[in-house]
Amino acid sequence: MNKFLKFSLIAILFAGVGIALNSCKKDFDAPPGPTDPNIVANTTIKALKALHQSPGAYDVINDSLVIEGVVIANDRSGNLYKQLFIQDATGALQILLDANSLFGSYPVGRKIFIRCKGLCISDYNGTPQLGVKALVAGLPSFEAIPGAMISKYVVGGSLNNSVSAKSVTIADLDAAATEVPYLQGSTSERQIWQNKYLCDLIQMENFEFADTLSTYSDTSVYKATQNKDIKNCEDKVIIVRTSAYANFAGQKVAAGKGTVKSIYTIFRSSPTNPNITKQLLLRDLDDVQFTGLRCSIFEESFSAIGANGATLSGVPGWSNISETGTAKFQNAVFGSGPMKCAKITAFSSGQSTVTSWLISPPVNLTGYTTYKLRFTTSAGFPSVQTPDFKVYISTTYNGSTSPSTFFTNPLPAIIAVPVTGFGPFISSGNLDLSAYAGQTIYIGFRYDGGDPSKTATYEVDDVKVTGQ
Repeated sequence: MNKFLKFSLIAILFAGVGIALNSCKKDFDAPPGPTDPNIVANTTIKALKALHQSPGAYDVINDSLVIEGVVIANDRSGNLYKQLFIQDATGALQILLDANSLFGSYPVGRKIFIRCKGLCISDYNGTPQLGVKALVAGLPSFEAIPGAMISKYVVGGSLNNSVSAKSVTIADLDAAATEVPYLQGSTSERQIWQNKYLCDLIQMENFEFADTLSTYSDTSVYKATQNKDIKNCEDKVIIVRTSAYANFAGQKVAAGKGTVKSIYTIFRSSPTNPNITKQLLLRDLDDVQFTGLRCSIFEESFSAIGANGATLSGVPGWSNISETGTAKFQNAVFGSGPMKCAKITAFSSGQSTVTSWLISPPVNLTGYTTYKLRFTTSAGFPSVQTPDFKVYISTTYNGSTSPSTFFTNPLPAIIAVPVTGFGPFISSGNLDLSAYAGQTIYIGFRYDGGDPSKTATYEVDDVKVTGQ
């Protein structure tokens, strides 16, 4: 009994000590995060960009201007190098900083304040940027803010500020390019760096990579930055530009269709070049959410065909049928690149009546509610009479050598008119196939000609069925 009491008293003593210790314990909160400094912005990003008047000029800022913005992209993934992109309510800007691992000090969502006096505003082939003017090999040059001077100009503020992507289309980007002012004293050149979407975080819907077999960038020892085409269901194309040093460079591009977020930039090879390349810069792979079904259900570009003039080859699953006469579709290979397509003519056939068919493999129209067919045609070397070239759809074709039994109602496609030589390829327009939803179809191209009076040559290319 005494032993029991002894142990009980010891237990009570330890319990009391524990309560006493707990009663003395203090809760220590995590230190507060950075707050905004006592700095007030007195201008906007849009106004700052307006100080830059001529392409490629180095405009040093002499006034005590201060901008503020939220970081929307940094070098975390390696796709950006020694640069940040910031946005305010009026626009966005690229900031060049000669330092590595900027994401540690300037994470996405951090507000920063930039004292601009002494800095330089310029553009890199059309994309606006902020840095310093320097002499390199005795010549003026635009450079990143030196690492030792970053704190003089750039002051960090609060974290976790809202970062918003602007939802746009390619048409929006094109329209914004026409809104920028003219250069002073010129009626032929626009200040393209003042496009309101440049350097900003944008979001585009219903896009997919054109080539799903490639990686985002170069994985060889050459480490070359690469461009990859993405396109929407209307075949509007824009490039995704990725550094070979990005930590996702060797990843295969996303195979589906969906939403892409990116920093929008442009590139123009010279101030007088009217051609401007639109470029998307990914911050990381989270910016690509291509998880839906692809727009492109079926495509044939004839890129794998054989030697020019031979009977059409390199297009597995297609049927090349001479229903009347012996003329068949042939390989057409020409020009730089080279260009490749399928062609048909009755010329030199010696047959007064020629009916030839090129019929696609089966195309399954499931997964969407609306479907469209597009292709391009070119035609040349017209004879006295113009041959007929039409496109049809069949759901019952069975491989017969008499396709006319199965393909009966031509679609209202736009077909090229033969010209002397060859004219440009023209689009058929978007041909609605929604009535065939849930079915398997065959696409049939029919040529009706004859030698010598109906011998024009027709070419067909870029056959595509898309769904939405």
